[in-house]
Amino acid sequence: MILFKQIFFILLMTMMAQITWAEKVVVIVNEANDQSISANDIKGIYSDNVIQWADGTTIKSYDLPIKDGNREVFSQNILGTSARDTAKAWANRKITNTAKNPPKTKKEKLVVLQVKKKKNAIGYVSEEAIAGKSGIKVVMRID
Repeated sequence: MILFKQIFFILLMTMMAQITWAEKVVVIVNEANDQSISANDIKGIYSDNVIQWADGTTIKSYDLPIKDGNREVFSQNILGTSARDTAKAWANRKITNTAKNPPKTKKEKLVVLQVKKKKNAIGYVSEEAIAGKSGIKVVMRID
C-alpha cells in the first residue's frame, strides 16, 4: 500500500509539473515602448549584452523566481539553457563584478506591475497573468 501511495504521488507531481509548464509564456514591455524587439534582442537583454533601449534609457529587466516553471520555459527557449544554469551565470557575473545590468527577480504579479509602471521595463510571465491588464504590450509569445 505504501508503494502504491508513493507511485501515485510521483505521478500526480509529474502531471502537475506538466500542467505548469504547458502555459504560454509572454515577453512584455510597457505599452509606451514603441521599439521593435526581436528574440535576439530579448536574448541580448537577458544575457547582459544589451543594457539600453534605442533611446538610450537603461533597460529594467525582470526575472521570475528560479523555481517558477515559466522561467524554465523562458530560459530554455530564449537563452538556450536551463533556468538554474542561467542563474549560476548571473551569480558568477555578480561575484566577479562583471554584471552590467542584472535583472531583478520578482513574482509574476509584481513583474506585471513593474512593467506597467516603468516605460523602460521588460519581463516575462504566463499569458494568464496579463489577461485583462492594461498598460503593457506583448512583444513575444513562447509556446
